[in-house]
Amino acid sequence: MGDATRCCPAPGAIRPRRVDLSTPAYGWPEFDPEVVEGLVENDSRFINRRAGGWIACPLGGHFGEELAWQEDNYRKGSVLHGNPPASFRAAPTYVLERPLDNFVAGRELIADAIAGNWGNPEAGRLGNENSEGALTWNVLRSLQEAGRLSLAARVLAEVEAAPDPDLYYWGRHISMTQAAVWTRLQSIRDELEQGLTQPVEPDACLHVPGFGWIVIEASFGPSTDAVDDPARVEAFLERYAAACPGLFDEEAIRKAKLRDFPPLLLRTVAFAHKLRADGEQAVVVALVRESDPAPVERWVGRCLAETADVAFHRVTWETLYRSLPEEPELEPLRLYLESKSYGLRPAFTLKEDDTGEETSQSL
Repeated sequence: MGDATRCCPAPGAIRPRRVDLSTPAYGWPEFDPEVVEGLVENDSRFINRRAGGWIACPLGGHFGEELAWQEDNYRKGSVLHGNPPASFRAAPTYVLERPLDNFVAGRELIADAIAGNWGNPEAGRLGNENSEGALTWNVLRSLQEAGRLSLAARVLAEVEAAPDPDLYYWGRHISMTQAAVWTRLQSIRDELEQGLTQPVEPDACLHVPGFGWIVIEASFGPSTDAVDDPARVEAFLERYAAACPGLFDEEAIRKAKLRDFPPLLLRTVAFAHKLRADGEQAVVVALVRESDPAPVERWVGRCLAETADVAFHRVTWETLYRSLPEEPELEPLRLYLESKSYGLRPAFTLKEDDTGEETSQSL
């Protein structure tokens, strides 16, 4: 807490903390909108980045509290505060002291990933408010626990699945009780990406018997999948087009503007191509927020050859939410998505007002 007492404007509307033990992490209703807006606007009444500075606590009911910077450095975020303990950042955002507090489903299994034992470099971000890995796990594992992963298959790829598909996440085959190493992933890496320091690893996959594979590349922030060097485009073609004949339109890729070339999504398409067995289909899904304007379907579509055996779709988290039936087993997931924050504000546009029009709450 800062030593000085400052004069504060009158507090805005304070919303009560949600009482729901299934969602321990903070959601947007728990933050004071006036403080959040002040942080977004870099208002000096709410944040001081200089030595000896502070950040106003954004939690509802904490108006006027000043949190000192860790090691007197705003880049390290505030001292831990709140329950669960979190460090608040100037962005604004927060990072939980205990990453497990960011999870609402499958906590026993995901604890091993948090410990770094699954080999994914994103493990260190699982306690972040804006972690797409945590969001993806919470949604898909919640559906799995409710026996409704078939709903995800229908929404993501218009595929009817009975029984539920198999779930894969971060190189693990996720059953109800264990997370087993996915050996097929490593064999595809060895074939496609030998020698790369960061080989491709889809965020999640669904295997639907009688259909094939739905490969998910999830996003929870602005799309940043781009290159800034033509040499990287040529390197991509040398590695992936040669290994996946008939999949990519090499001429179209060379003609595309660099900002319109999505290497991660195309690497995922190559992975899906290698993953599918004879007689199976494969579709890659970019799972994004509605507020993400990146035209990924156009970017990817122009890079695929007419003979490509992998389809590509853009689907939003909001579409998945709106497809959830109002069943007791899915109520915790609905609540999680309704209250999920991004930058301390509502992450998604989900509700409809009395006129039947959607109420925009997203960034």
